[in-house]
Amino acid sequence: MLSYLGKRLLSLIPVLLVVSVVIFSIVHLTPGDPVRTILGPDASQAQVDALRDSMGLNQPLIAQYFSWLGGVFTGDLGDSFFLRKSVLAAIGDNAVPTLQLAVIAITVALLLAIPLGTLAARHRGTSLDRGVMAFTLIGMAVPSFVLGLILMLLFAVQLRWFPVAGYVNPADDFLLGIKTLILPGIALGAIMSALITRTTRAAVLDVLNADYIDAARSRGVSETRLLFTHTLKNAGLPILTLVGLTFGTLVTGAAVTETIFNVPGLGSLLVQAISRRDYAIIQGVVLCVTLFYLLINLVIDLLYGLVDPRVRLGKAKG
Repeated sequence: MLSYLGKRLLSLIPVLLVVSVVIFSIVHLTPGDPVRTILGPDASQAQVDALRDSMGLNQPLIAQYFSWLGGVFTGDLGDSFFLRKSVLAAIGDNAVPTLQLAVIAITVALLLAIPLGTLAARHRGTSLDRGVMAFTLIGMAVPSFVLGLILMLLFAVQLRWFPVAGYVNPADDFLLGIKTLILPGIALGAIMSALITRTTRAAVLDVLNADYIDAARSRGVSETRLLFTHTLKNAGLPILTLVGLTFGTLVTGAAVTETIFNVPGLGSLLVQAISRRDYAIIQGVVLCVTLFYLLINLVIDLLYGLVDPRVRLGKAKG
């Protein structure tokens, strides 16, 4: 296990290097000048040149890249001239709301998807199955921000059960903090549940056709226990894979929803950085998000052995 873990961690390095080259190239070759954004259109050329020199933007691109990469290896992602703080500090401040939102969203998605997908597979071809499939089609077609606006209009503006927008850390005020995260969490989770529901249904259908399920049924195992214990456990691998990918997507793809609900997460930080041409923030956020996504995939691979011992045995033989 330790050997496998070490190999997987080492394999992350070339991926991160490729990502660093790509994002650095895109950011620096895209038209736009952060110096002009900082100083404004009325700044003199001397002021522009002085600031560009202090920011290191007058150096050749290859020198700028290796200078930035050297800082990455020492844990220094640079500083934001707009936020007046280090990139790591900015990411640390904005990562907490994003992770909290992602946890709520994935919880909502699982609470909806696992029962619906399992029951749809058990009652295949019935009106229940067709209704669940209709729900998934709508969920996959409607963007999360549209559902977010609907939820905001209904539950925040009309019923006034939740704040319209804003963020409070649940660690400071648990009840108010949860209220600020519920609507965006439901908006993201309900949409994500559509794909997980379809995957759960397909995986459960495959297991229900297996011989050992018929054998368990012949021994008198109840249908409820058969469905939610034997079947769902053996259908867990594709569901677990999709949950891991979904969690990574929630962390990286919630920018619009965070902006609508004014949640100061990584998505909104990245959107603001792009609009201001904040090179350091863009590069740092993309690199950290990529690392997080890769680590999530690694954790999912390690969990395979817990869900299905055959996977662990397969690794041991290899």
